[in-house]
Amino acid sequence: MLTASKTRQDYRPVIITVGITLILWLGSKWYVQDWFDNPWKYPAKAASLTATVMMCWCIVLATRARCIEGYFNGLDKVYQIHKRLGKWSFFIILLHPLFLYLDRLPDVAAFLRRLWLLPHEGNRYLLGHNLGIAALILMSCLVGLTLWIKLPYHLWKKSHEWFGLILLVVITHIVAVNRDIAAYPFLAAWMYSLLGLAAVSFVYIRFLYRFLGPRFNYLVDTVERQGDILEITFSPEREKMDFKPSQFVYLVIRKHGITSEPHPYSIACGYNLESRFKLGIKQAGDHTRSLDLLEQGDQVTVYGPYGRFSERFLDAERDCVFIGGGIGITPFLGMWHVALHSEERISAAHGGEKLTRTHPESINTWKSPLVALFYVCVTEDQASFDNDIKHEVILSQFHGFTAFEERGHSYELYLASRQGLISAEYIHHRVKGGVKERNIFLCGPSPMVDALIMQFSELGIGKDQIITEDFNLL
Repeated sequence: MLTASKTRQDYRPVIITVGITLILWLGSKWYVQDWFDNPWKYPAKAASLTATVMMCWCIVLATRARCIEGYFNGLDKVYQIHKRLGKWSFFIILLHPLFLYLDRLPDVAAFLRRLWLLPHEGNRYLLGHNLGIAALILMSCLVGLTLWIKLPYHLWKKSHEWFGLILLVVITHIVAVNRDIAAYPFLAAWMYSLLGLAAVSFVYIRFLYRFLGPRFNYLVDTVERQGDILEITFSPEREKMDFKPSQFVYLVIRKHGITSEPHPYSIACGYNLESRFKLGIKQAGDHTRSLDLLEQGDQVTVYGPYGRFSERFLDAERDCVFIGGGIGITPFLGMWHVALHSEERISAAHGGEKLTRTHPESINTWKSPLVALFYVCVTEDQASFDNDIKHEVILSQFHGFTAFEERGHSYELYLASRQGLISAEYIHHRVKGGVKERNIFLCGPSPMVDALIMQFSELGIGKDQIITEDFNLL
């Protein structure tokens, strides 16, 4: 089932693109004085143009392009916009046939006949009509699966591959009906450019990304089990991947018994000169359980890294509060490691100018912000990463919780079954000195994140102090 947070995203490029489209359409009709006799056609055409532009944006956003991630400040933000635009475009396109044939009423039978396939008998417009209905049926099936049915990840991913067929049918429908878009040169050039960009984007992400995307060949170094958590360390086979803590990668494994579709996992360590990285993977589904088959020396392909969640932490301008709900704890593991393991850092002279600039957290002059980490779970048996978090404290420079807390860090496992829903007020009183001068990092179920954002705002926390990661794909 599709979920989307209530956090605000930047829709300006989409709004501007839709605005240009509608201006070109109405401007063209005004220029040639080609107005409709049927007034219901105006909302019908506006709905089809708007939905088509949104659909193009959905496909372009799915490319994981660096420039797109950079503009929207993180791939998680990109995917939230992608999901919302997909949902909105579906409901908006439903208005197109409803308004287009509304003039058939009050003859309900005639109105309903127009909402289905018609014998075209060589009529180009009716052929285009049938293609439009076919696209709507196909889109309804695929979007319905996403909106209302919780599919396994591999089936959800397979279903998205059919959206390329929807795009093809939509383009064919536009050409066949040969009406507004085809009739006006400026609108045609604009719309075919957007549709062409969407088509190229689909071909790239579906067929070419595996060859042209940011990919690195890595080898499995170690595999360790902590309860239902697999901690897998990877070493570069040749080219090294540059990454930051909390970023995530798409992992592709080609080994008998393990499905080969790419899965996103958060990096659970800081950067090091060898570019080795660790993933903490909870074995919750068929794919993750099959990772038990991995052995030292196995080859994997890594795509990425993606994400900008840790940038404000690495700036070290403010102390931090980390709040991870459920599996949302995983982006914090890498930052937690960096905050606790300052003895692993090197001198600026040894690291060089480039490393000092790109990874200041690797240099011994970098001072970690104080971190208060809250791991929020319903019950204790769901806190799969609790032991791993505590283990980091024991293995760190502090060698235990006493010195760790004396330094100013803190950690708490919060169990909602015993303590109720966590609140900003509770966190404020549990953090030494309060939270008003700290950056607040949030990742977890959307209802928890949305509620805490509102509560922190009511406490006077500025929007610039609240940093979220929302990478719910489904």
